[in-house]
Amino acid sequence: MEAAPAKVIQYFNGEKQNLIPLFQRPYTWGEDNWKTLWNDLMVQYDMGDTGTHFMGAIVSVPARSVPVGVSKYLIIDGQQRLTTVSLLLCVLRDCLDANSASRIQEVYLTNRFREPEDTLKFVPTQVDRDVYRAIALDRQVPENNKDVRMAAAYHFFRDKLLKGTDLNDDPIDISKVLTTLEQRLQVVMINLGEDDDPYLIFESLNFKGEPLTQADLVRNYLLMRFRHSISTGGEQERVHSKYWIPLEKRLKSDLPEFLRHYTMKDGDNIKQGGIYAAIKTKLKNMDATEAVEAEAQSMLRFGEFYARFLFPDQEETTSISECLENINELQVTTSYPLLLRLFDACQTGHLIDVELEKCLKLIESFVVRRAVCKIPTNSLNKLFIQLAKNFPEADHTKWLQRSLSSSRRFPKDAEFDIAFIKQPQYGSRITRFILCRLEQSFKHKETVDLSKVTIEHVMPQTMNQEWKDELGAEAEKIHNTWLDTFGNLTLTG
Repeated sequence: MEAAPAKVIQYFNGEKQNLIPLFQRPYTWGEDNWKTLWNDLMVQYDMGDTGTHFMGAIVSVPARSVPVGVSKYLIIDGQQRLTTVSLLLCVLRDCLDANSASRIQEVYLTNRFREPEDTLKFVPTQVDRDVYRAIALDRQVPENNKDVRMAAAYHFFRDKLLKGTDLNDDPIDISKVLTTLEQRLQVVMINLGEDDDPYLIFESLNFKGEPLTQADLVRNYLLMRFRHSISTGGEQERVHSKYWIPLEKRLKSDLPEFLRHYTMKDGDNIKQGGIYAAIKTKLKNMDATEAVEAEAQSMLRFGEFYARFLFPDQEETTSISECLENINELQVTTSYPLLLRLFDACQTGHLIDVELEKCLKLIESFVVRRAVCKIPTNSLNKLFIQLAKNFPEADHTKWLQRSLSSSRRFPKDAEFDIAFIKQPQYGSRITRFILCRLEQSFKHKETVDLSKVTIEHVMPQTMNQEWKDELGAEAEKIHNTWLDTFGNLTLTG
């Protein structure tokens, strides 16, 4: 690692290309940030030839180790500042005379006589790339729109240059602004070597932006494994587009929880904050990028299964969709690591649909029976993780029946019958589930909308005199014994 003070303009001098990694967030700076930079620039503008403004550290790492095209660097920290400086250069180009504009374009913004993918000296992340190319190369600036941050930044600085005043309320000398930017804005240039771990640096930096989620960290580390092939159409972009973007679109805010269950299917009990550490360890042990890509492909494939757990109507087989709907309604998310194993076995031909349906019904029955019999649920998480870890290659239904029944407290019919009749059930999530399933089993000619029904007591929670007379001398005992049992509960609505 090397660190030295430098003028920020050095990042735009010479034949090079600074790229924002795919895993970085889009351009997020807003008006407060732009005002701060502009005010700092104006202080230096007013001071003339004395003084400098320190903008902080910029951390970069070589992006390729072979001499192909221009030298490329990944910006690990400092993307918001470099993006803004680059946009300010574009504004200066468009506000100055032709000679100055040509110098800015050819010296700071582009690499002349290079292949199209090497033309720009600064390349933002994919989300911002088209807008930036339009501004920097085509000089086609989108209308001022707060939702398009780069366009908004361009118009902000353009207004300052053309309509603003300096600290003495005099019109802005635009050429002097360019000179100030070139000479007075300084950073600490931190260059990582080939042997430095860029992601370790990335993790340890004190970012001022929104905290990264566990899914963000996994994505970043995964893509950093392809940092030597970051050009357009390279491995990093291909892996990002082919696997990660579809996974994000499919699961959205459920992505972190999927990654947790995806890791747990291998038998590890992962806490909410331990997702990234577990997946990083797994990826770090993979020497070849082919293995890392295979893992990304696996995540997407299992993510497709997970989406069906969350949205059972996306399951094509009706009977399996109904089973998933039941598990979903029961909120048995602890079973998801095992479900991932079951659906994987089905897709790879080791388990047919009929057997998958039987396994799902076993899980449903196991959960419902335990709930009715008032068996605590705190052991289910470890149980399902253990089952996922010991998942067999064949005879899955028999194995699951045997595993759930052996010392796992899978209540038999006699125990369940007694609990169903005598145990208080009112207020339990399972109670609504069971009453709705009983209602459906009657197969009424007219469909009943069960989403709007409520659970009510037949014998009221507070007895009036008429009820006491009807029940007789032991009315109080009868009321206390049977009030919240299934026999005294009904659906209304």
